[in-house]
Amino acid sequence: MNNFLPRALVAGFVLFMSFSLAQAAEESDADMTRLLKLRLGTDQVEPPTETDVEGVYQTRFGNKFAYLIEGGRYVFIGDMVDLKMARNLTESSRRELVVAELDRFSLDKRIIFPAARQELAVLNVFTDTSCGYCQLLHKEVKHLQDAGISVHYIPFPRGGNRGPGYADLKKVWCADDKLKAMSIAKGSETGSLDAAETCDSAEHVDDGFLLGNRIGVDGTPALFSSDGGKFNGYVPYQQLIPQLIKQ
Repeated sequence: MNNFLPRALVAGFVLFMSFSLAQAAEESDADMTRLLKLRLGTDQVEPPTETDVEGVYQTRFGNKFAYLIEGGRYVFIGDMVDLKMARNLTESSRRELVVAELDRFSLDKRIIFPAARQELAVLNVFTDTSCGYCQLLHKEVKHLQDAGISVHYIPFPRGGNRGPGYADLKKVWCADDKLKAMSIAKGSETGSLDAAETCDSAEHVDDGFLLGNRIGVDGTPALFSSDGGKFNGYVPYQQLIPQLIKQ
């Protein structure tokens, strides 16, 4: 008598076990974030992923990162740092999020001041025309261009559609010559903005505001390098150039 199960039956059993294990893993993940969702009052919590630390799982809600232990009973929110390796583990995840979100914001939605020579780096700038430091930074864009840095402007009206620069940002994005309009709006060139605030590109202003909120922009100018690194506020070009070029 053959004691071995038929191959078809074995294959079916393995498939069933694989499905059961996958289903159990999904249920476990859902259970791990159940209390966090309950306390936050939202389902917008990313599925947990294992970290390099045994028993510690990383999750994210919005642009904030959290770490779950004891099967999701306990949580701590903030950065997790490997002291031995002097490495901020959360910063790596944060940069990945920024890069992914920026990639979704296509180039045709941005206003780009291209590098004057071979492009060595890209600086993404969330900007508001009514922001004093944004105006100061714009006066230094030529120095960045001359150094081989392309400046990609992304609109971020402080205060949303009630912000002081909201209407002007729409005029800039609707202008035929967007680079000149940006300079006029920021006081670097003389002239007046076209009165048009409604065009296909006007919606990019709202898109930029939503993008900024997703990655944690809370003021302007907000500067991001191409690898997702963030500079806190305005940085003089003399300091900015070497930090961008060395990457």
